[in-house]
Amino acid sequence: MPVWLAGACVAVLLAFSTQAMQAAQTALHVFVGGVLPALFPMSVLSRLLPANEKDEHSAKRSMLCTALFAFAAGSPAAAQRVGTLAQAQEWLYALTGVMSPMFFTGTLAGWTGNADAARRMLVLHWTGAALTALIWKCLIRQQPVRAQPCTDQRVSLPSAIGIAAQSMLGVCGAMMLFSVAAGVLRAVLERLLPVWTAKNGALLSIVWAVLEIGGGAHAVLQAFSSPPYALLSALCAFGGLSIWMQNLLSCAQSIRPAKLLGMRMLHGALCYGLGLLIFP
Repeated sequence: MPVWLAGACVAVLLAFSTQAMQAAQTALHVFVGGVLPALFPMSVLSRLLPANEKDEHSAKRSMLCTALFAFAAGSPAAAQRVGTLAQAQEWLYALTGVMSPMFFTGTLAGWTGNADAARRMLVLHWTGAALTALIWKCLIRQQPVRAQPCTDQRVSLPSAIGIAAQSMLGVCGAMMLFSVAAGVLRAVLERLLPVWTAKNGALLSIVWAVLEIGGGAHAVLQAFSSPPYALLSALCAFGGLSIWMQNLLSCAQSIRPAKLLGMRMLHGALCYGLGLLIFP
């Protein structure tokens, strides 16, 4: 980052320190209340599962297990799992970029008051991920995924807990960073364009969700008179730049960031189209 840009960011944070602190606290509340309880056990399991692939049959079985684990665990535990596979393929990251099912059946079901719609959003989310992986595998040139070093060795439970705890700090940091960016951006616009900001609360909530999906999804539900399920499905599929960054922490050496972002954008577009059919 250029020095002048870093200095500008520092100046803005100091000028809007109250809003930045509130946004960081909101992200921390979402992390502690909804993300950490669901994600930490799965992150530990992703380190404990064996990754040895002695032949092609074992490799295919490992990829299938990884896909199923991804749908149960969500990001970034599933992306961490891909990095342990010696014969993983790039399109697997399209499957492992999904959100935790507990966010749909627990968090969104509570926020919307409609558990049935939340479950349909989850099925749509998984369907969109599968279609994204299929399209990516068939149309995009595949690059080999480089496995993380020493992944063929079995990790002990204490080591798995330690690695998972460190990973959770990265998740929390990414959530707080992009939440602060969204909060400060809104504060700046309120200062410069108060009338426009007051009239475009829905648009700003979408921007928040694009940056950080946890607090952003809640903001979207508050900004619209009724839950925009198709839009929410698209935003959850994209996952926000926060989840993109969380996955990069686990697989930055295995796939280019632009490709990973392209997967998330394709997943979001597919889920939006499917959502318009399911939630007219």
